[in-house]
Amino acid sequence: MQNYMNRMSIGGLVLGIFIISWGIVWLGNDMGYWNVSFPFWPIIVILAGVVILLHGLKKY
Repeated sequence: MQNYMNRMSIGGLVLGIFIISWGIVWLGNDMGYWNVSFPFWPIIVILAGVVILLHGLKKY
């Protein structure tokens, strides 16, 4: 298990956490648990992409 965690990239981890969080917020909104309105969500997507890109460039 430790070897697998060493191979896991930080970009993949960030992306996974982001997608899960986004899904939870979206589901909660649809089910009426809360009303979250965040008009700047594309900024989070862009930042996640930058993190993944920079991590990929760091390998070379």
